[in-house]
Amino acid sequence: MDNTATQRPMYEERRWGTYQVIDLSTYPDGLKTLTKKIVLKAGKNISYQIHRHRDEVWTFADGEGLLKIDGVVTHVQRGDVADIKCGQKHSIKAITDLTFFEVQLGDPLIEEDIERLTYDWED
Repeated sequence: MDNTATQRPMYEERRWGTYQVIDLSTYPDGLKTLTKKIVLKAGKNISYQIHRHRDEVWTFADGEGLLKIDGVVTHVQRGDVADIKCGQKHSIKAITDLTFFEVQLGDPLIEEDIERLTYDWED
């Protein structure tokens, strides 16, 4: 693991569930990746957000949810993959307990690269 990993939590419990950092790598061309396992509790969601310095690829391992990218909501489940580009607004709401792997690609890969936006899943 890259030394940058020591500057961030490796496991965290949040109001919506948990996440665990499982890998942080830097490649010879300078690309950095950070991989998290995220467990989102049924009925919970992460904030509608945008990133300025990274792309994300989400691979859904278990459960069902509603994924919103740039205003478009789609149903996701085990085996689905979402490619979220830098600058795209996105959020996920779990229908059932939802487990997915998030691979962040970019630089810097920091928690502060989150701009939270207003969105009410009840609308």
